[in-house]
Amino acid sequence: MRKILLILVICLACASCAKVENYSTPFDTGGKVYKLALLPWQTTTMDFDLKYRWRMIQSLRSACKQAGAFELKWSAYPVNGGAVEFLENINKSSLWERRKYGNQYPIVPEVQAVLSGLDADLALLYDVSADNALGIRDEMSDYRADYVRLFLVDVKTGKVVVEFDRTDFTNGGADYTIKQVALRAFNKWLTQ
Repeated sequence: MRKILLILVICLACASCAKVENYSTPFDTGGKVYKLALLPWQTTTMDFDLKYRWRMIQSLRSACKQAGAFELKWSAYPVNGGAVEFLENINKSSLWERRKYGNQYPIVPEVQAVLSGLDADLALLYDVSADNALGIRDEMSDYRADYVRLFLVDVKTGKVVVEFDRTDFTNGGADYTIKQVALRAFNKWLTQ
């Protein structure tokens, strides 16, 4: 019985390792730097901007710095430091639609229209669910109940890369998750 259990554990470990994306940063793009525009995110929490805007943007900037091939040039949110241009008067509700299973998805033609006057290569749109965990971590059955879903939209072709991960905003785990989701999306976009 122990041998069967050991073989099963080894097989599961090998299978889970095979699914891990392998990439190294900074990404090799031959010196090309892609320009990013951060558009309004879709959230489940009314006070998300007040509570998490700074953390979201800093994590994204950290991902761009680590990637070495992406630069945040425009943002629908104020960004402290750097040469990031503030995008004003963007109608958030025109960028998102509810689709299958009630999930939010960006409307690609609207995203392209919003960025038509800019020289942006990619648009970043986040669908975020935050503050779902209640109580003390040790007593919670809903640890990592929050999620981050990133839609990376190629402005020129309209192709969309989607990355998703679960996290925990209330206990500070989201910073790492936001950065990793962005790096995985950048890698997927570069290798497709």
